Amino acid sequence: MTSIPKLSATAVSSVGTLIVGVLLWVSGAFTLLPDWGGHTAAVMVLILLGALALQLVAPRRPLLALTVMLVALALDFPSGISLPLWISFTDVLFVVMTIGSSRLRRAVGTGCFAVTFGGAVVVAIVVDPRAGVLAGLLGVAFLISPLGYAQSVHATLRATRAEQSAAQAEHAAALAQERRRVSRELHDTVAGHVSAIAILAEAAREVPDPTPIVASMRANSLAALVELRAMIDVLAGDGDEAVTVRWSSLAPLVEAARSVGCAVSITGRPDPLTTVAETVLTRIAGEALTNATRHAAGQPVSVTLTTDGVVADLTVVNGLIDVGATDVVIDGKGVRNMRIRAESVGGTASAGRVDDTWVVVAQVPAVPS
Repeated sequence: MTSIPKLSATAVSSVGTLIVGVLLWVSGAFTLLPDWGGHTAAVMVLILLGALALQLVAPRRPLLALTVMLVALALDFPSGISLPLWISFTDVLFVVMTIGSSRLRRAVGTGCFAVTFGGAVVVAIVVDPRAGVLAGLLGVAFLISPLGYAQSVHATLRATRAEQSAAQAEHAAALAQERRRVSRELHDTVAGHVSAIAILAEAAREVPDPTPIVASMRANSLAALVELRAMIDVLAGDGDEAVTVRWSSLAPLVEAARSVGCAVSITGRPDPLTTVAETVLTRIAGEALTNATRHAAGQPVSVTLTTDGVVADLTVVNGLIDVGATDVVIDGKGVRNMRIRAESVGGTASAGRVDDTWVVVAQVPAVPS
């Protein structure tokens, strides 16, 4: 069974105007002032078909349709003002004021007001005040009313476009934020473990018995795999929960640091902390341990976690290999990620050189705010 094709709003309006024009013709009310002469049947058919064509063209070529319509109105005026042509003109006028350019809308609006009020004044002076009032009412009906309705529709369209733009911007911002979050997770977890594996592989080539180092490499490989699977599960799920880690997740990174000669000491426990605070501090401590393994192999590293029940403080200190170096990076991607993580829960984080050591300090709320 074939479906009936749907007509566009423009086509429906154009056909409706054509039907109204035919009814006006049949009822003898085709022209407003029949005493002026009127039209022959052939001319009336031409007017109806021309008006139909101009209404159909207006949505694609509003300026062209308006120009031709004004010429047709001027030619028709001496014959008594054909009502179907003026009805079509209001539709074309509405289209112009709805989709036309700002410049065209201003010009048309100004012209309609000038013609309405100017024409009413001229008719009142030349004929009589009563005729002037009638001319003004006709101007309001055929010129001003379509303008007001079109302006209302245009304002609605602008508001709809603004809402769509805002929604698209909000979606883009949310997408960018999610990408940054995934980037931080990859950098602070998988990238840290992979970096440790690379460092351990290099160190394994220089020791007589690489067994402990190989064991540490395996531990970091498994830890990276666990972290990656956790991220995949979160990304594949329907919820928006974040990847959470525990303080114990630092074990592979600690072993990696020890495998390259770092004496690592950890003081404090995260037992009184919320899961969010523990996750943030674990990520920050893990990034600090990874940086120490990469840039300060063989130097002592201390990780201290304290809390008073309200605020949790994390301090990671490691020695520097080249104490005279002046090109230490203090605002790399890892440090920025530390700061972002701490600020996301209402805390702070900083990293920098203090004498002959590198110090990372983070402070986050120990309880929900």
